[in-house]
Amino acid sequence: MVITAHFNDQTWTLQSWVLRFVYVSSPHMKDVLAKVFVDCFLEWNIDRKLFIITVDNCAAHILNLIVQDGLSLIGDGIERIHDSVIYWTGSPKRKQKFDENARQLHVQCTKELVLDYKTRWNLNYLMFFTALIYKDVFSCFAKHEAFYTCLPTDYDWEVAKDICGRLELFYSVTEFFSGRKYSTTNMYFTLVCEMKIVLNEWSLSSNEMISRIAKSMLTKFNSYWADVNVVMAVAAILDPKYKMKFLQFYYPNIYGDNSDLEIEKIKNLCYGLLDEYGDVDESPVDNEGSSHMPVSTSNYVAQMKCRLSKAMSSFDLFVNNGSSSSKKHRIARMEFDHFIDEGVFKRRENFDILAWWKSNGLKYPTLQRIANDILVIPVTTIASESAFSTSERLFSPHHSRLHPNTIEAMTCAQNWLWSEINGSSTMSGDYTLQSILDDGEPNEEDESFVTAVED
Repeated sequence: MVITAHFNDQTWTLQSWVLRFVYVSSPHMKDVLAKVFVDCFLEWNIDRKLFIITVDNCAAHILNLIVQDGLSLIGDGIERIHDSVIYWTGSPKRKQKFDENARQLHVQCTKELVLDYKTRWNLNYLMFFTALIYKDVFSCFAKHEAFYTCLPTDYDWEVAKDICGRLELFYSVTEFFSGRKYSTTNMYFTLVCEMKIVLNEWSLSSNEMISRIAKSMLTKFNSYWADVNVVMAVAAILDPKYKMKFLQFYYPNIYGDNSDLEIEKIKNLCYGLLDEYGDVDESPVDNEGSSHMPVSTSNYVAQMKCRLSKAMSSFDLFVNNGSSSSKKHRIARMEFDHFIDEGVFKRRENFDILAWWKSNGLKYPTLQRIANDILVIPVTTIASESAFSTSERLFSPHHSRLHPNTIEAMTCAQNWLWSEINGSSTMSGDYTLQSILDDGEPNEEDESFVTAVED
């Protein structure tokens, strides 16, 4: 099992560090896995600094289940394309023959055929995408290749083309969710709402198959996202490009006539967070009144005066704390209202939300603390899953007898060294959202952590 910590360092650079790459003996029951968790947190001294835990049932996994439900309705058309790809990638000789024929037909593409995988819908998309490019090559072989008997029909190709075009948004969303060098939390809600709207549109399509696929996907979508995670709505509000305008724009499409009520709920949640983050533990106040009152067990009046003095001192403490707390809460809420009333910032490519919050801490100190926790939440466990791919490169079959502790040490060391070498969190050079919408050490005292786990 791999456990990865996500946090902002002191320069507001998003960091992802593998904490454990640990062998877990059977049985893999929840109590056993929980013990590994707890031991890891205690070892790193972050048991009181955790903000949230992301497990493998996350956004990308749920998106996979939604699309798979829709693709299951296509039937034979997928199977014929799938079988054709299997046939022409089944051996080096066939693959070479396929590539030669593609060159003879002047197919201007260097992409290789992609075979789908039942648990990864995005490979279905890539299979359709590349197979459509080589459509004429498949047809050419069917005329003189006796053993090739699974040529897709013209209708199959039309369905594949239609499905491929519609799945492009979902593929792009999956790619964006899988990013590790930039914050994905603030864009989660936007992309989820876009997918909801798109599925609603598809369900009304005149194409019966598209409509059935969309309705199937919507059923699965609503089972997971009917009650959308409110923390992610807060993350969207903390994006200066969206703020409350985001909810006002999308919620009527999601909640209809109840949108105003839902927006008010999120706003009250933001106020609650501001109150909680704005609270500072007060130092206990000494009870000075009791020290001046002599206590006599034989004097009932003296006992009552002493008790009343203590009670009034506690009352004074209650009044003082209540007043200061209310004042702090008012100031924090004024900070939020000012942030909202300032209006949204103009959208631009490669906007670095973490850098923005880093530079606006003096202006919005309480909101900055909230942003520092919420904006590092990963919406996938891709950072954890990648550790297993790395381990395959590090440890060949010849190294299969290495001790688990050695394997963990090598995997963690590689991750930490690369993190220090790469050490940048800008969105340039990584996947950006524009194409979707427009077509430190891990135990620092002042850090909050989000962890992801994959087993």
